[in-house]
Amino acid sequence: MKKRGKIVFRVILIAVLIVGIVGAGYYAHEWWQNQEMQKARPNLIKAKDGTNINASWHKYAAYQKELRQKYPFINKVSNYVPPRTWDGKDAIVPGLVTTKSYNFSTQKFDTAYAMTPQGITIAGKYLLITAYDGEHKHASVIYVLDKKTGEYIKTIQIKGKPHLGGIAYDPVAKNIWITGSMGGTSALMSFSLKALKEYNDKTHIPIKYNNQISIPTIQRASALTYYDNQLFVGFFNMYGRGRVAAYSISRSGKNKGTITNNEIKAVTGEVSWSDPAGEASMDKQIQGIAIYDDKIFLSQSYGSGDSKLYIFPSTAMNALDEKNAEKVIDMPPYLEQITAYKGQLLCLFESGSKIYAKPHILVMDRILSLNINALFGN
Repeated sequence: MKKRGKIVFRVILIAVLIVGIVGAGYYAHEWWQNQEMQKARPNLIKAKDGTNINASWHKYAAYQKELRQKYPFINKVSNYVPPRTWDGKDAIVPGLVTTKSYNFSTQKFDTAYAMTPQGITIAGKYLLITAYDGEHKHASVIYVLDKKTGEYIKTIQIKGKPHLGGIAYDPVAKNIWITGSMGGTSALMSFSLKALKEYNDKTHIPIKYNNQISIPTIQRASALTYYDNQLFVGFFNMYGRGRVAAYSISRSGKNKGTITNNEIKAVTGEVSWSDPAGEASMDKQIQGIAIYDDKIFLSQSYGSGDSKLYIFPSTAMNALDEKNAEKVIDMPPYLEQITAYKGQLLCLFESGSKIYAKPHILVMDRILSLNINALFGN
């Protein structure tokens, strides 16, 4: 029995050693990959306000090569099919290395190193990108870029640390809407395009809202788009089905330019609440929604696996289930908000944040612009 016990002990010891060696090898290889990834990063370039304006992870040629190799179809509809507009195409997402923002821990205006992109929209001549601090210390921000050149213009400070999962532009009232929270419930806030243009980023003061509307029927609003005088708000659900709700925007009367369903009721000052004009269910883990002509696009991602882009006919609005999708397309990991603009689908990813950037995935530190018509090719 003693001899048998010794043999069992030796077998266990050898197994433990093998597991330890394999584990150490795995972590050593991962460490080496991370080191190589860091070495390949472009040189840091900062704007006068301290925000980095260089591509955070890839030189352009390396980015294009990896896109061709890992996602040939996406590369085709992005680079080999002529875009219907060049606005936003390959625009660098700024601020992923350094962003100046208010630090709630130190109560000082300093540098955030983990800004995480969430929302994207075109507003007038601007390309707007929202981001929150992945380390949850700094105020959330909106980066303002020239939509044609991709040139960084300034950073807008947002009150508090909202996730800023969605942003949309109402071209009629010229209001920019964002998702946030009020009193523990989801909310929509807006500020005017004029306020954006006049915003002085040297003051470090959060931009003022002209509308703040609580939407208690939607938990954790994570997706937002504007279409046909309505705001469509999506709810991210990690495990179960999400929801999308439509809110009509009034074009006349005392509530002109804001949400004024029959159910809306004023509470105090600028605070109000609203129920949607219509609701529908949708798949889980939805990050973004866009509507273009007779198509509805949903972006889905969670974790470091491939994201999904779902394309539905507009007739499927009441049941945005995968089984009703006309097409499902594999996308790079960590796809967040999408926006349709002049026949192109502009896609934003959060993988450029240091929180999510990993060697084994295609890190997207630029805006991906896809020809919508080409998405239906093979």
